[in-house]
Amino acid sequence: MLQRYRFVFTPRWLLLTLAGVIVMVVCALLSQWQWGRAVQRAAANEVIETSTESQPIDDTLPAAEGLDPDQRWTLVEATGVYDADQEVVLRAQTNDSLNGFEIVTPLVLADGTAVLVDRGFVPSENTGTVPDYPAAPTGEVTVTGRVYEYEEASGGVTEVDGHLESRRLSLDMLGSYYDYEFRSAWIADIEPVEGLTRLETPTFKDWQNYSYAVQWALFAALVPLGWATLVRRERKDLDEAAAGGETAASEAEAAESL
Repeated sequence: MLQRYRFVFTPRWLLLTLAGVIVMVVCALLSQWQWGRAVQRAAANEVIETSTESQPIDDTLPAAEGLDPDQRWTLVEATGVYDADQEVVLRAQTNDSLNGFEIVTPLVLADGTAVLVDRGFVPSENTGTVPDYPAAPTGEVTVTGRVYEYEEASGGVTEVDGHLESRRLSLDMLGSYYDYEFRSAWIADIEPVEGLTRLETPTFKDWQNYSYAVQWALFAALVPLGWATLVRRERKDLDEAAAGGETAASEAEAAESL
């Protein structure tokens, strides 16, 4: 039996087999990666759905400490004074399918550190300029907001009409413009003042990643099946060629004997 399939050890078939193994491994790794992404997104959705009570910011985002991944998307409560002179306007933002701007203001806390608060969204008026929006409240305020990670640096920061403008809420980009230390994440006010719209509650399509994971796993499983099909086809072609050769030889012998 094995003698019939010795052709799979020829250079051409060895290369084909190696290529199939590589494709199968890549598909398996992609499936594993997509499954991991799905688990992360499902966990984030669960946190968002179950976070109904806020915790003090010192418990969630302690000063001089990095962001605990488990605290992403939770609700926190922070008390301090807005530094309206250091406001940031985020350009080219989308909220509930509307294009516009997000207004971010540092909230200086009692210990002198600060947290960037996304006070809300204002739709664009298609004029190319930032529309009027409510000023930050004065005096001591208490803000309840959802925890977001800082974004990666992209683009630049400009100073326009007494405020900063950027496309990304990145501490790497904005930190040099401030004299105080920021907490390890920013928060989005879930009860913005009239004239600003709260950011839409984030939701992640974990089902999509689960689907991709299954698809890549199926692709990996199809590779050996495809290899086996090609082997059988090759063996059939060789058998047919051999049978054709024997028939031709028999006909030649018969012709010679006449």
